[in-house]
Amino acid sequence: MTKFDELNKIYTTAEKDFKDYRWTSIEFAVKLGKGLADYFGCDYEEIQYYQPPDNEGKSIEAHPRDALLIDTDTSWHYGMGVNLYVENNKDNPAMTYIFDLALKKDNENFGLRLMKEKKEFNLNPNNPEDLNSFYDFIYNTIKNRFEEELTKFLSNKSHEHFPEYG
Repeated sequence: MTKFDELNKIYTTAEKDFKDYRWTSIEFAVKLGKGLADYFGCDYEEIQYYQPPDNEGKSIEAHPRDALLIDTDTSWHYGMGVNLYVENNKDNPAMTYIFDLALKKDNENFGLRLMKEKKEFNLNPNNPEDLNSFYDFIYNTIKNRFEEELTKFLSNKSHEHFPEYG
């Protein structure tokens, strides 16, 4: 084998390792989305995936394989959203509540950071309790947002903007 052949073999192995890592991460992101749908008691189609926000803060909806983008921090960045409806209008989501996430595999577990909320989870994909702690956090964050934040905003205790209210 020539040195050139050896370099090509090394490159091929590195390329395969990266693709395997990418697909393992995408599969886990989908598992999280499906688990979140089960936790909420909704169809999986109510969970959306987004590419990370661009320079203008806009996120583009994408299939999970296109949503996860690796960054210089070596984490996969993406958004996961939950469609929300005005109670009697189940045909058209009123909004999608999006979380900006950073995902990184660490041995058999995954580290997951919620960027805006500055919350981190170490998730074992085979331990439902780990996953439920993440789902509980998502549920409570959305719930608190709509139960408490408008009151805080109106009393000048929050500077959160409410684009979903127009």
